[in-house]
Amino acid sequence: MKFSLFHTLYFKLATGLGVILLIVGLSYTVFSSYMLQQINLSSQQLINHDLAQNLVDDKKIVHNGQIDKKAMKDTFMQYMTINPSIEIYYIDLKGNIIAYSAEPGKVKRNTINLLPITHRLSKPDQLNILGDDPRSHETRKPFSVTPIPSINNPQGYLYIVLQGEEITNAINTNSQNTIIYLGGFVLAGSLVIGLLMGLYLFYRINKRIKKLQTNVADFVDSDFSADYTSDFRVSNLILSDEITELEKHVSGMTLHIQKQWSALKQQDNLRREMVANISHDLRTPLASIQGYLETLSIKYTSLSDDERLNYLNTTIKQAKGLQKLIDGLFELAKLDAREHQPEMENFPLLELAYDVTAKFEINARKKDISLDIKSETENPVVFADLGLIERVLDNLISNAIYYSEENSKITINISAPKNKSLTIKVIDNGKGIPLEQQSLVFERFHQAHTPERTDGHAGLGLCIVKKIIELHKQVIWVESKPEKGSEFNFTLASV
Repeated sequence: MKFSLFHTLYFKLATGLGVILLIVGLSYTVFSSYMLQQINLSSQQLINHDLAQNLVDDKKIVHNGQIDKKAMKDTFMQYMTINPSIEIYYIDLKGNIIAYSAEPGKVKRNTINLLPITHRLSKPDQLNILGDDPRSHETRKPFSVTPIPSINNPQGYLYIVLQGEEITNAINTNSQNTIIYLGGFVLAGSLVIGLLMGLYLFYRINKRIKKLQTNVADFVDSDFSADYTSDFRVSNLILSDEITELEKHVSGMTLHIQKQWSALKQQDNLRREMVANISHDLRTPLASIQGYLETLSIKYTSLSDDERLNYLNTTIKQAKGLQKLIDGLFELAKLDAREHQPEMENFPLLELAYDVTAKFEINARKKDISLDIKSETENPVVFADLGLIERVLDNLISNAIYYSEENSKITINISAPKNKSLTIKVIDNGKGIPLEQQSLVFERFHQAHTPERTDGHAGLGLCIVKKIIELHKQVIWVESKPEKGSEFNFTLASV
């Protein structure tokens, strides 16, 4: 899938970084300007804290406890000339402006608020106390104040604004120029460097994600069949991150998908083989049944009673074989679909073994085969599904009888519990299984020695046995040597 530049992750990250840096830059500029102003005000108040009192003491504005208005006027004019950064005012006890050092028409207030003045006099060491600016109705500025003629006999206040209009304009102009030229260049350079570094890091991240996206897309386009495991190698980073974890999970996911895909292909092949085998195994008894029934239908009157009975018995035998095949297919299908879950319980295994062998006594006697049970434990108890384990023993003993020679022996051996499990062995003295076929005996429709059996079996028994043992989360295996018999082993959880 192709994306335009404006829809790529890299563009979105770069845009987000640019907006963040812009906000940071503006915030830094505003904050720096505010802090510069606050530092300037605090510095002026700290330096000129006692300016008003010193002015009274040095210039002798007060004589004999009285205010000398002429000396005050001369002092105002002198200080106005020497230090234009300050503005001097004389106000009465009600806040009315009586005299000042500013040019006529500059002063816009007739009174000022006395609350900052009383606050300053009560807390002389506190900074950042701002008072009214007589030249503005909105501005507040740092000031120095003292009662005159004395603290004990105040008739008014000498009120000095420490940052006059001229110096304020000069500071604002210089501050603006400094921030614009010096701060602007420094800030712009920092933002550009930060942006370039961010874009490089985003490029590296986007490159890894893009590679991962391409690999996944190629894997999907190959219908999950191509081997891209080498392309999903995890990045060799000293410190892992979320992308590294994602690469690990995607790598594991692709391996899992490939295994599942391989298993599906194998299952599909098995399904095809099963359909072919089923069609063959179903067609043979059906053809036999149909042939005998047609013969009975056509030649019924010309056949003797013994012939008719023989035809019917053969038809019934083929029908039973067909029924066994169909039942086996249904059972195997249910086991494959995990529809039948084992009903686990504790039961004595030795008692079950004797019950199962009793069912095969007649078939065993026909071939003069002895059935023997040996147990290394007096009364072994297992935790399993009684019905399913009985089905396992049925299949194994039935197979052992079928493949054993006449006048032989079949042994069911139950070992002592080991590591919370015991091993059951069904041992016969038959022809054995060739080594190349031992890995196939548990596959569907595989029949050792005789591709076509005459007892109605189609090679599903051992496959069903394996499925049942796997449902119990146990293992089954075969050990055999040609002409020396076979030994089928499986484990069960012991109690």
